[in-house]
Amino acid sequence: MKNKNFSESFKGFKSDILGISSASLCVVHCLFTPVLMAILSSFSWWHELSLFFLVISFYSAYETTRHNEFNKFQTIIWLSFILLTTCIIFEEDYNILHEVSYLASFGLIMGHILNIRHCQKCKSN
Repeated sequence: MKNKNFSESFKGFKSDILGISSASLCVVHCLFTPVLMAILSSFSWWHELSLFFLVISFYSAYETTRHNEFNKFQTIIWLSFILLTTCIIFEEDYNILHEVSYLASFGLIMGHILNIRHCQKCKSN
């Protein structure tokens, strides 16, 4: 039984790392959007890359919450994910949402980092 708990917490750790990586790449992706808009006339695939980040973010948030007891940091992860999803869906209609998506991405990063720290404290107790 002890191995199963370690295995489940390790999966949660991996999903946190995946979430941090995905959200970090999403920030880089968002930062390059204005540069590419100035250089290229057509880059429709760039928005689809945002959707790809959403899929990865959903998977990592789901795996993180599935393998660990619910805590306030997981709330941050899910609220940030919902905000990021809203921003990506409606950013073409409301330009301000592009900037708000940075906040959502940083929320995902911080939520996963705080969740890792929380889970490490739980293991040591």
